[in-house]
Amino acid sequence: MALRILAIEPYYGLSHREFLEGYERFSSHSLTIWSLPPRKWKWRMHGAAIYFAEKARGFSEPPPDLILASDFLNLGDWRALAPAAFRDCPTLVYFHENQFTYPISERAPSVNYDFGWINVSSALAADHALFNTHYHRDAFIHHVELVLSQMTDGVPQDVCRKLFESSSVFPVGIDFKPHERVRSENVGKRPHEPIVVWNHRWEHDKHPERMVEALINLKRRGVRFRADLCGQVFNDRPDAYDRAARELDDRLLHLGYYRERTDYLRALARADIVLSTARHEFFGVAVVEALFMGCLPVLPHSLSYPEIIPPALHSQCLYDPNAPLEPFLENFLAQPPVDHRATLQEVAMAYDWRRLAPRLDAILVGQAKKGRVH
Repeated sequence: MALRILAIEPYYGLSHREFLEGYERFSSHSLTIWSLPPRKWKWRMHGAAIYFAEKARGFSEPPPDLILASDFLNLGDWRALAPAAFRDCPTLVYFHENQFTYPISERAPSVNYDFGWINVSSALAADHALFNTHYHRDAFIHHVELVLSQMTDGVPQDVCRKLFESSSVFPVGIDFKPHERVRSENVGKRPHEPIVVWNHRWEHDKHPERMVEALINLKRRGVRFRADLCGQVFNDRPDAYDRAARELDDRLLHLGYYRERTDYLRALARADIVLSTARHEFFGVAVVEALFMGCLPVLPHSLSYPEIIPPALHSQCLYDPNAPLEPFLENFLAQPPVDHRATLQEVAMAYDWRRLAPRLDAILVGQAKKGRVH
């Protein structure tokens, strides 16, 4: 049963765009994507539903069989304002992230629950919600429970139970075809000083300060390694970026974002270790890509990472986020678990769209058959 799916993405960039484009390539369904550029995410959450409702009113083709929305769409507003033919479509919302458990910057003036409540109302307005990891769903529902406990009266009942019962987990898919082409250029890892790759955004939730401090301390102790710090850099870059440039200069193979995708994949292929110092991670596409390219992981034993790494390898690959990183990383560099590289590559392959797209196709067919449940 082939469906006509309308995918609505108010923030069409980075992982949100890659998710829809990857699914579209491998799905047996027909996708139409309505999107807005990835700018001003707060305005997107406030106003995109009105914009897309207006677009639906001018749509001359038959309505879709199902709507697949992202967490940046205020689904409650959409359902209130869209034409009946669209309002009555079965709707799924996919949570790449949520604004309750996304960590705020230390420079933020105060905690703002407004956008988290938009996520809650969207999940409740949807016929079903999909989260990219169990960690993400559990953390979101737990935080909703905490926020509800702060309400003095008029507290809605059974919200957390409803969120749990009307949601499930579906991981992010990755199109590994470009990775396979680059990997075929390399015949295994070549002997050299171990290369550590850090491929995360230079922002507060990825804790680049901890990564830079650890690498500088290892350098001072004479530990052999080279570093490729290729995370995305924004205009307001942290001090850690400039400190890495100054104090790790002779150890750096690269500093900054690779503009060409192929160059980035080649960097992963030549690296030995993928390092994360994240204080927050809903899924971990950057880590999964590195595993596929043959990197061994050094990750916090927290967040979504224990879900990705097999339990048998937790003690070898996951460090205590509350303990010093340097001793763990130094020991890992001295004795990397290279025998498990093939196992970890197979772990990454589980997220290949060629495996996941048929599963998501079936989920959407099942929801379309159920129809509206509200």
